[in-house]
Amino acid sequence: MPPLSEPIIRIFGNDAVARLMAKPGFDAAVKAAARSAIRNYDSSWIRNRLMNDRGRFLAALLILDLHFGESGGAGVTGARLRREVVELGVCSPGRATAFLAALRFAGFLALHPDSSLRERRLVPTPRFLQLHRERWDRMFEAIAHLAPAAAAQARDLPDQAVFGPGTHALADVFRRGVRVFDAAPELRFFAERDAGLVSLVTLIAADGTVSISQLARQFAVSRAHIAQLMREAERRGLAQPAAAGNGYQAGPALWPAIARFYALIFLIFQAAAAVAQAEPA
Repeated sequence: MPPLSEPIIRIFGNDAVARLMAKPGFDAAVKAAARSAIRNYDSSWIRNRLMNDRGRFLAALLILDLHFGESGGAGVTGARLRREVVELGVCSPGRATAFLAALRFAGFLALHPDSSLRERRLVPTPRFLQLHRERWDRMFEAIAHLAPAAAAQARDLPDQAVFGPGTHALADVFRRGVRVFDAAPELRFFAERDAGLVSLVTLIAADGTVSISQLARQFAVSRAHIAQLMREAERRGLAQPAAAGNGYQAGPALWPAIARFYALIFLIFQAAAAVAQAEPA
């Protein structure tokens, strides 16, 4: 396992990832999380061009935290989000502005009724909140393979706890310097490409051969794009051609990287749930 970054060690400990990976039920938890990631994937052509998979998750999380935490439910301004994403290295200010516009166009954000032309504040719509709540619940469906009681408690939390202290705790981990790809640097290249990471996750979830055409249709990208991703994954040992046909299957380096990736994510969500349970909104 590659050395963990200083923020990961400072917050979770030097051996937390390895200990979680050694627990009974870990493999099943990763498979469940992989299937959930595929269901959650947003294949919007516009939003995919504005921000990569990693960036969309972090930007959405920051929007929720700024709305429920910093502004006390009064929404988020474009200027505030731009400062935040630049500080965290998520994306450029221009991409953040375009991302907000795309979310509003898609019905995930709405103009706050008290907004003015001078300060336009955007608030998450019920559709946006439902999406985040589904992601939270599905993550703990996966974690239930490792810690059934704790996962059940996390899924039973009321919305005000999930969207208040829970969301803030998730965002705070990233503000303190944790980056999930520091635990799995092999995956970083693919997280920066349209449908790159979710295509690799599909190889794990499928537990068999996946065709280029299937991945292209499923994630609304071209066959040429998927073929290029798979060739690069093959070069890095993350994918390998199937014995027959034009499909691919997981390579020898994929499972160790995906396992470390999800182990850190599980730790982050479990820590956020503990905060939400201790400090109900």
